[in-house]
Amino acid sequence: MLSFDSVKQRLDREQSLSFLEFNYMISAGLRLPRTVAALWLPVAAGGSDQWGNIVNGIELARRMDGAEVFGVTTPLLTTADGSKMGKTAAGAVWLNEDALPAWDFWQYWRNADDRDVGKFLRLFTDLPLDEIARLESLEGSEINSAKIVLANEVTKLVRGKDAALAAEATAAATFAGGGVGQDLRHSRWPKKRSASLMR
Repeated sequence: MLSFDSVKQRLDREQSLSFLEFNYMISAGLRLPRTVAALWLPVAAGGSDQWGNIVNGIELARRMDGAEVFGVTTPLLTTADGSKMGKTAAGAVWLNEDALPAWDFWQYWRNADDRDVGKFLRLFTDLPLDEIARLESLEGSEINSAKIVLANEVTKLVRGKDAALAAEATAAATFAGGGVGQDLRHSRWPKKRSASLMR
């Protein structure tokens, strides 16, 4: 592990490297042979930030049972400001309804940075490229209609058409209509408590 650039750079700069950080590569690598054996797939896939862990896992799989395993990485998904899109990032988008209700899922995409709209449409929807180019070219307040298309398309793919339509209707009732959409979480305060807070 001392041969990895990430470790070498930290040590060369005399930055601290905790025991936990150093051994994370081992624990992450140990998961790979078990995962490969359980799935019977000789491929380890992950984000490009996991390359060192994948290499360790491939070596462990080879040493443990002689398995030939291949590593595949994909570029990290990042937003326009450089933030990583993932479970370790604050505000990560979850596919599971229990972790992120459909309304919040839809809102995540609706509130995307203007600079990310075209990229997200290409990555996360099945829209034709000429339609994406048209939506991406919108400027000013018109980009909001592209964001609604993005939110609807991604929500349809992940949560279904009904969830997308309900979320869009809730947004229209709440923001355009000045009301409160049915799908929004809300709380009621007892009248006695509300009155005492106003004194």
